[in-house]
Amino acid sequence: MGRDMTEKKTPSKAIQVTHSSISQLAGASPVLPGESAELYQFALASTVKELGAETPLQIYLAEKIFECLWWMRRYENQKHATLIRSMASALDPNKIVGDVSKREAWVMEALFANRIDDEFNELLKKENLTLDSLNQKAFAKSRTALENLDQMIALKAKTLTGFQASYEVLVNRKVNIERMQLQNALMQRDLGAIENAAANDKASKPPKATGQ
Repeated sequence: MGRDMTEKKTPSKAIQVTHSSISQLAGASPVLPGESAELYQFALASTVKELGAETPLQIYLAEKIFECLWWMRRYENQKHATLIRSMASALDPNKIVGDVSKREAWVMEALFANRIDDEFNELLKKENLTLDSLNQKAFAKSRTALENLDQMIALKAKTLTGFQASYEVLVNRKVNIERMQLQNALMQRDLGAIENAAANDKASKPPKATGQ
């Protein structure tokens, strides 16, 4: 049992080592400040495993596929943060343009935590707003920023499609080579069987009489 457990762990270690080498060559920084490096590595390893990447090139393409997904997630988070910032700004209309006010900071903290309590509802009432009207106001104010982020997501999705196609070609090429090798082996076996059958048939025929 101990040997089986060791054998199961070996592929994961090999994948991690190969990935680290590729990342060093590419010079890419996987996470931004505030992001979890552990979560990034775990999700990346899961993607590599799901795609069945084994060779260095397959692992590299799997890494690029995951990187696109990670960036798309970043942009989605940014859209969420943009709306929350707009909501906080709408609930502090008299604030002077510049740094975040105490009220804005409190509103953003509450919204990020999805904490809509009595105190928050009192603030909405004070500004003659409801959650629905606050959302509408934030969407209207952030429309341009949200559209720009959607464009960035669309570009990453297009890049993702390209990497996925390249990965499929790479994997299918290996499968096709193995299939051709198998077909050639079967063809050689069938030809060998035909040649043997012809030789046996010739050997079984009686020789012709002399003069006939």
